[in-house]
Amino acid sequence: MMRVLLRNQFKMSVNTIKTQPTKNYIGYGIAMIALVAIVYFLSKEIWYISDSIPVPILEGIISYGFITVIGFILLVGLPQVFKHLYAATDLQMLFTMPIPTRNIFWVKYMQSFIGIPFGLFFVFVIPLCVYGIAVNAAILFYPVLILVVLSFVIIGLSIAYLLNLLLIQLIPGNRANEFMTIMSAMSGLIVYLLFIFPTIVSDQSLTERLMAGLPLLPYWMPMSWGSTAIIESASGSSQFFLPFVLIILLAGISVLLATSLVEKGFRTGWIRLTEGSGKKSNKRKKHKKTNTSVHHPAIAIGIKEWFAIKRDMREWLVFMPIIFFIIFPLFGFLNSGAELSDLRGHNDISWPITQGALLFIYAIFNGSMAASSIAREGSSLWILRTLPLSGRDIAIGKLWISWLLPFILLTTIECIVGVLLGWTLFQFIIGIVVKAVITVGISAVGLWLGTIGAKYNPSNPQARLKIGTGFILMIASYIYLAITAIPYIFLIVPIDAVDTTTDMGDIGGFLGFLADVALTLLSWKASYPVLTGIIGVIVMLILSMGIATLFMRLSAKRIDKGIEIEMVREIKSKSLFSKKKTGSSLY
Repeated sequence: MMRVLLRNQFKMSVNTIKTQPTKNYIGYGIAMIALVAIVYFLSKEIWYISDSIPVPILEGIISYGFITVIGFILLVGLPQVFKHLYAATDLQMLFTMPIPTRNIFWVKYMQSFIGIPFGLFFVFVIPLCVYGIAVNAAILFYPVLILVVLSFVIIGLSIAYLLNLLLIQLIPGNRANEFMTIMSAMSGLIVYLLFIFPTIVSDQSLTERLMAGLPLLPYWMPMSWGSTAIIESASGSSQFFLPFVLIILLAGISVLLATSLVEKGFRTGWIRLTEGSGKKSNKRKKHKKTNTSVHHPAIAIGIKEWFAIKRDMREWLVFMPIIFFIIFPLFGFLNSGAELSDLRGHNDISWPITQGALLFIYAIFNGSMAASSIAREGSSLWILRTLPLSGRDIAIGKLWISWLLPFILLTTIECIVGVLLGWTLFQFIIGIVVKAVITVGISAVGLWLGTIGAKYNPSNPQARLKIGTGFILMIASYIYLAITAIPYIFLIVPIDAVDTTTDMGDIGGFLGFLADVALTLLSWKASYPVLTGIIGVIVMLILSMGIATLFMRLSAKRIDKGIEIEMVREIKSKSLFSKKKTGSSLY
């Protein structure tokens, strides 16, 4: 039975490759060239430094490389495993046949292996084989290397399958759309914990321990077993045997754990995902009398957008970068041995830097959220056209909610950071008010670009802009931020900076001109602090509110004329036959 399933899977894969569009072949070619280039340069560098690299340092690099292999498989392989287990088009046919579920599972497992895990296997093995040739390693080194690396690839893939099979039993069927969001969040968290683990278990940084030749990981960690087995086998020592056997056993146990949940997690999970969204409760809910009120059209549009965002967890995936920009660096700062008390009392430094970082994050979120609000209409765009609403009301309704959500989230984070760093009340008020004014324009620019290049992909809420439009939005957001931040920076720069700009005034060319302008402005600020402060606020208001008003009007005009949204099909199919007879019957 397995032979038949594998042959069928092979034919399906070949037909899928044959029916790929040309741009996919170009993408595969670029990926293959990049992979070959990485392996070549790694092998070349290892060949040159093989005689000079100390064995303890190499052992630490190999152990950390195993963390990278497992982490990359989890980060990239989790969505791929989910598609193979629950979104494959052939499962509906396979589950109706008298085929053991375990056999179908093994075919999907092998299919997942031929991809990212298989590529990582070669990226890891080939450079180390070059190292073995350069140092004249024992012949035992090569089979041990291959089996150890293969074991870690299998361990990573088995963990990815185990997480899918476990979580599918905990998530209700009617929340299937949110499953991938949870998987993405979990994979990011697990990978981050894997990479910072060597720093957590040691008082020294990763680089310090590596250069000192100290082990990066405790000896009881499987990564240490694998690196020890490879290094010992290179010298022909028999001490490779015990860690080598332990790694092989661990790989076997991980596969057994994954296969132990096949019946309940694979077939039953697929049924729950397929039919869960269509189940209706027989229980009648008691309807409570609620007081309804008629809102302004712009407010009603904003509330509608909020309900659409709130009921789909995938919409909140847009805020995932906050974890990487704020939370993860904070953990890294604390793990380095520093304390938050070291930053207290330096408000003149911490406050301006935080304001700049928050404006950078606003530029990422506000424009994309406003642009996504247009594509969110999708196939229901015709309903919006039939409503007795003007384009101005629709634009304002989508603008205020897409501006408000990131503002609330980032202001909360700013307040927490400000309390920890001991900012003054004046700094709190100025920072929040000024960012509230500046970020309205970013949302307005994003809304206008959303009316130009909207794209609706029901399976990926984040892909709601055409590639070119998304690139233009990124550039436009930072150009707008650079322009409107000029008066803001002028307001927060201390008068003490006059001495610095005086020293820069001797520089010729364009930099000297900028230094002269900055010196003139700061000298005005020193002489007339109140007047220059008022002028700076007025200029900032004119720039931000003027740009926001301009792009709001442009968006309203496009909505009144009628906007087009590119609809992305979830499944694209082509004929498997190269020739097609016209006018022939289908029967």
